[in-house]
Amino acid sequence: MGVDAQSGFEIPGADGGRRIMARDQDIKSLQQELDSAREALNQLRYQNEMMLKWVEGAVLLVDRRGRIIQANSAALAALGWKEDELLGRSCHETIHHTLDDGSPYPREFCPVYAALEDGSSHHVDGDIFWRKDGTSFSVDYIACSTRDERNRINGAVLTFRNLTEMRLQEAKRIHGMKLESIGELSAGIAHEINTPMQFIASNLTFLREGFDDILELLHRYRAFRQSMGRDEKYAGICRELADFEEEIDVEYLEEEVPGAFEQTEDGVDRVTRLVQGLKGFAHADRSEAKQETDINAIIENTLVVCRNEYKYVADVETRLGDLPVIRAHPGDIGQVILNLVVNAAHAIADVVGSGDERGRITIETRTEDDEVVVSVVDTGKGIPDAIRNRIFDPFFTTKEVGLGSGQGLAIARTIIHDKHGGTISFTSTPGQGTTFFVRLPVAG
Repeated sequence: MGVDAQSGFEIPGADGGRRIMARDQDIKSLQQELDSAREALNQLRYQNEMMLKWVEGAVLLVDRRGRIIQANSAALAALGWKEDELLGRSCHETIHHTLDDGSPYPREFCPVYAALEDGSSHHVDGDIFWRKDGTSFSVDYIACSTRDERNRINGAVLTFRNLTEMRLQEAKRIHGMKLESIGELSAGIAHEINTPMQFIASNLTFLREGFDDILELLHRYRAFRQSMGRDEKYAGICRELADFEEEIDVEYLEEEVPGAFEQTEDGVDRVTRLVQGLKGFAHADRSEAKQETDINAIIENTLVVCRNEYKYVADVETRLGDLPVIRAHPGDIGQVILNLVVNAAHAIADVVGSGDERGRITIETRTEDDEVVVSVVDTGKGIPDAIRNRIFDPFFTTKEVGLGSGQGLAIARTIIHDKHGGTISFTSTPGQGTTFFVRLPVAG
């Protein structure tokens, strides 16, 4: 190492200079690598944001403590939260806190918690998540840990699918196909029944009027016979006529035949109303567009169609108010009323059994503000508190296997809420009965 004559500082020799240059080169190289890593990290963050935004499935990102830090639109829609409400909340305590049987879900058993603890990945099929409104839905999901640039676990990504919605959509598709087939079949049956019923009704009217005329003629003959019986010349034949009247029991015919006509006319009228109800169901909703709809007429048709479900266990009372015509899908509304009445009949049947006791179903319609309100009241067993928050969950049912699919109320809620912008709710007292309320906007 030499000394600069002017400055007096030592200057490095050739070896020292090369070492300094090498260190400077190493620093520059490390700086470039750091800049590249930062750029890659920024790019990864951007990709994650785009994935969250555009991926079709529902995605949540949680931090190391299990708090939600990002959620895409699909996840927000499925869970019923707004983004600013959901971010920062504990993932487990918000969407995964309770098991299907209502018992608490221990956090240490949660697959997301496991991913945060040991970096493991989990695919779970058949679990349930909970919405903001307290309802649940079936899911399958994948939980994977995320790591920082030093390969340390810094969170987890949760991707899930709403299996309940998928199954419900498939059930609705199949149900719609069945309804369409039933509608076509009903239309054909209604036509085949309606034609003979028309001439049966016409002939019945003709026969009743003819019987009344014959009865009047008989009365006049009787008066004539009684008058002629006083003449010895005709006394014998008059006695024969009197004996024949007694033999065929004319008085019995006079008393019973009019009642038989009334019963037959009532039967014809009931069949005719049933045919009209079937035709109403068969021709409803051929178009996707809403139609001018008379809610009271739909209720009357529905009660005719489902009479066999309630006639053995309950009396039905209707209090139908003066309603405006609204724009709706009449077939869908009929299906909702049908489900509510059938459920009411089943609830009453569970109470009265096969005895002589009968329950009551009361259907009332009215207007409140800008809504048409339909209430269906039953005197059944009521809904237990423990399952009230699951009544509208798809595929949830308390009925025995084969007696219920758990789709009726879920489909009803979809029809009223999603297709008509209305609401469906209920109040219930265990042991006394349940009331369902359907509210539809007048300006539909």
